[in-house]
Order: sequence, then structure tokens, then C-alpha cells
Amino acid sequence: MFRILIVDDEVINRAMLVQMLNDTGYVHCVEAEDGEKALALAEQYPPDLVLLDVVMPGMSGLDVAPKLKALSPDCYLPILFITALDDQESLVACLAAGGDDFVSKPFDRLILTAKIKAHERSRRMGLELAEKNHSLRLVQQDVERNHRIVEHIFANALDSSDTLNDYFNYYIQPETQFNGDVLLCEKSPSGGVYLFVGDFTGHGLASAIGAIPVSQAFVRMTEKGLSVSEIAIRLNRILLSFLPADMFCVAAIIEIDSSGTRFSIWNGGLPRIVLRDAMGKIQHRLDSRHMPLGVLSEKEFEHDVDIVEANEDDMLLVYTDGLMETLHPEQGLLGEEGVEQWFSEGGINSARQFVELAKVYRLGQPAKDDMTIVLFRCEPFMFDNHVARTHTALLPFELKFTLGKAHLQSQNVVDTFIQRLGHVEGLESARSELYTVVTELVNNAIDHGVLQLNSSLKKDPNAFETYYAERSARIEALEQGEVSVSMHCDPDLRLLTIKVSDSGAGYDVSQIAPSDDEDTFGRGLQLVQAICESVQVTDSGRCTVATMAF
Repeated sequence: MFRILIVDDEVINRAMLVQMLNDTGYVHCVEAEDGEKALALAEQYPPDLVLLDVVMPGMSGLDVAPKLKALSPDCYLPILFITALDDQESLVACLAAGGDDFVSKPFDRLILTAKIKAHERSRRMGLELAEKNHSLRLVQQDVERNHRIVEHIFANALDSSDTLNDYFNYYIQPETQFNGDVLLCEKSPSGGVYLFVGDFTGHGLASAIGAIPVSQAFVRMTEKGLSVSEIAIRLNRILLSFLPADMFCVAAIIEIDSSGTRFSIWNGGLPRIVLRDAMGKIQHRLDSRHMPLGVLSEKEFEHDVDIVEANEDDMLLVYTDGLMETLHPEQGLLGEEGVEQWFSEGGINSARQFVELAKVYRLGQPAKDDMTIVLFRCEPFMFDNHVARTHTALLPFELKFTLGKAHLQSQNVVDTFIQRLGHVEGLESARSELYTVVTELVNNAIDHGVLQLNSSLKKDPNAFETYYAERSARIEALEQGEVSVSMHCDPDLRLLTIKVSDSGAGYDVSQIAPSDDEDTFGRGLQLVQAICESVQVTDSGRCTVATMAF
């Protein structure tokens, strides 16, 4: 229905217009003899087009036109002035008052009909546009409401901890309202700290939503003192089931011991992690050597960690690729080398300094990705309320596991007995260190005892792939072999003795040097020695006994 309001003080004019309009199919016409009645009818029966006389007693057409327009603020309402005036000044005044066209007296039916049809098309388009705008406003209101809800959830689920604020210098810059980067920090039961730096695929809400299950799981696992390897395995399992196939999370999971100088690091896809000394010299570079979380099945997933030893006042840098992908119009991407040069030669001591340098490098252009930068100056953690090593009364116990061929071919061979020990009250605070010690001893027994692999294969960093390919081949071809693990707990002395022996041919114990020589057998024993009270290797390398306090 297309409704036309005819406003004219002369009855004959209104009658002629109604007749002409009815003859051409416009049967919904409403008549008004003056301005006041026209406004009343327009409010009661909103018109789609108005034929408005200019000269009328009381309110003139020039007075009525803007008031009629105001009754249809969201949609185009065509007003055609009925006039016998033809001077330029009068026509300009009609247009200035809100008129859109003119109908001259005497009326020409063909011209009148043509003009009405033209404005009808504009009116219908305006109505469609108004309806779409209304729908968009509703959608926008719904989106804004959902954003407020999600912001509330994120604010509570991902609130930065006091530990992060007290001991770390960091900067988080989302590209959009929601951040695909995740930064989590939790205290460990042993008095150290766990750190998670992640970057989900993409940007905005879709990428940020994965942060919630990661955050919740991370808190639960760190409360139990799980090792970095265990955390990586479980987060990968969660994200593999939670995320769609085209999404994943590049991440670094780091545990820092209570002294602030030993790092257990799992890096799955993040840029190179760098450690420098107080003089700015790079001491360690740790490239990613794992796939991101949420990509590989549990059987394919690699969870081994790197152990990095530092000195007090050394500084660790962890960041997401938003920093290294800082783009200069002529010089190109900043890259890992550029970030490292800033870190080493620029004397940077805060994340904010990186951000300011990045702005200058981009020549003022906006960042094109989420950016998270974390700096940690190596120093002991001094928590007033940290969960110290518990001194719950323990019963003495002994455990023994014998691992045969099938167990040795399993990637997660250590997990089973660590999970059982994790439920022993009083050992919670030592779980992460215990996992590290047992993993190193068992892997040493498998690699160098049963499989007779030589660490010299890893002399060249590029040869790691060759080493692990050879390991996989020997594991698959293994016909027999055995590793025994026994544990004895002395609750009075609060000591746990771990004995690992294997059925291999052994190796020359004299090759195990106390230095950082990575070309000798058993380099993992140096880490075990750093954690444990004592370590003894006997029976030509076939047996290792380590004693650790808890």
C-alpha cells in the first residue's frame, strides 16, 4: 500500500488530484484542507508521499513541510509542492523548506504520474534501507551486549596476577578488541613460577576464545605442580578437541625455579627465546623445535623440554610474532635478528622500549598483529604467601617399575608412575623436579644404554633431526631390552632415592664430564646433579642412583 497525503485548501484541487491518482492506480489517498490537519493525519496515517500546496491560510506549505519531514526522520519522505508560482525565488524557498519536487497548476496527469512514480521508487528504497538499518542496529546492540558479556568473562578468567606484575616486565597490545595472544603466570608449589605465552591463530574474538579453557586448565595444573612436559601434553589434548581444524596455538610454557635462574622451557612455534647477561651479551638462544598446541595427536606430540641455566641479573626475553613482524616500508620485516639486536645492543630493559622502537620502525603505521612482550630479570622469588614445600607426615614407601619392549616404545613412558607419585601427599611441591629427574634418567638409560646411541650425533644443532630419526628407527626395530625404575622414600630425612638401571651394554663413565660438554654421553645427568643431593653412576653406566630432597 502506497499512501499519498494531499494538502490543499481548495476542494476542487483536492478532488482533481484524487481522481487523477485513482485513475493511475494510487487509491490510498488522504485529504487535508490545512496544515494543522495535515500534521494530525500524518501522525495517524503516515504517508509515503505528500502533495503540498504552498499558499494556504494559517500555516503555509513552507511552514508545514519541515514538520512533515520531522515525522519521518529515518526514511526519505518525498514532498511535492503544488504551486502556480514560477519565479526563481519562490521555487528556491520551497526546496529550502524541505520540498523535493514541484507539481504545477493546472495539473498534467502524465507529468504528475511520472513524478510520483519516480519518487515512489525512492521512497520504497528508503523504506528498505530504513528496515535494514533497523535490523543492523538490533544486531549491533546484540553484538555490543555479547561483547560486554565476553569482556566480563575475559576480565575474570584472564586477570593478570600479582606475581606477573611484581616480577615480570610485560606489554600486551591487541590488534582488535579481543586479543589472540595469551599471557598467564602462576606460582608453583615449589616456590617458583610458571609462565605461559601463547598466540592463537587469527585475531579478535574467534582467536581469543581459546584462551579460556587454556587459562582454567593452566591454573589447575600449576596448582598441582605438574612439570612443563605434562602441562604441554594436557593443553595439547584440550586444544586438539576444542579448536576447529584450522586453528592452533603457538606457545611457550616455562617453569622458573625459586632461584629465578633455572628455566624449563617447551617452545611450540613461538619466535626464538633469548637470554642475555647484564652486559648485554647473548648467552642462550632457544629456537622453537615443537609444533604448536592443538595440531598433533597425543601419539605424535613431542613434549621434551629444554633446560636453561642462567645467572642472577641475566634477562630472558619471550615474545609473540607481532613484534618480529613489525614492518618497515623499505627495510621490510624486523625479524628475529632485529629483535635480538635491539635486545643485545640497545640496552633494552623494559617491554615498553620494544614497543616504542617498533612504532619508530613502522614510521607511525599501526601494528598489524597482536603483540605480547615479556621480560624477566633473573632473581629469586620472594613470595610472602607462597606454598612452601609441605612437611606433611609421610609414610615410607617403595615403588618399582620394570619397563619392557612395549613400554620403551611408548613416548609417554614416564607419565604413568609420575602421575601415581603426584597423588602422594607431601610430594606435590617436588612433582615438577621429580618428573625432570626421572625423565632424564630413563631417557639416558633408553638412549645410551638400551639403544646405544651416541650423543656426538647431536654435535651439530642441525643434526638433532638425524639423531631422533635414528632413535625412532632403533626403537621400532627393538627386539628386547629392559629398564628398571625403583623409588624409595625416607620420610624422616625427607629424601627420595631413585634408581634406574638398564639391560644395555653400558658406556664409559669417564666420558661424563662435569663441564657443559654436550658431545659426551649422559649430558642430562648434569641437570640431574643440579637438582639432586647426590648422583652416582655404577655398573659401567648401566645403573644410576639419584637422591633428591622434597
